Amino acid sequence: MSALVADLAQRRLLDSTLIVWMGEFGRTPQINQNAGRDHWPRGWSVAIGGGGIKGGQTVGATDKDGVDITDRPVGVMDLIATMTKTMGINIETQYTTPRGRPMKVIDGGQPIRELIG
Repeated sequence: MSALVADLAQRRLLDSTLIVWMGEFGRTPQINQNAGRDHWPRGWSVAIGGGGIKGGQTVGATDKDGVDITDRPVGVMDLIATMTKTMGINIETQYTTPRGRPMKVIDGGQPIRELIG
């Protein structure tokens, strides 16, 4: 990841390239009966940068055990709205399918204000 960021910066492409490094869920704070961890959608991590993102910060927090959100809850749709907006796509846009069904670009969620200008 650091080589990618350094290469994009050297080529002056970092400001126009959005980098998102994430999984689709977090892992449970507790070890399960099989000495592993289960899916935990309540707390997850994302590294996001470039593409106009204001970096060098943490948004949101959990308690010391990673069980409950204690500061600035952020949902998946908020992250998607942030990525969409930084790519220059109007998140209020609504299209209509060939069958006449309305389709929003983002159905819920707001851009994470701490990350965008």
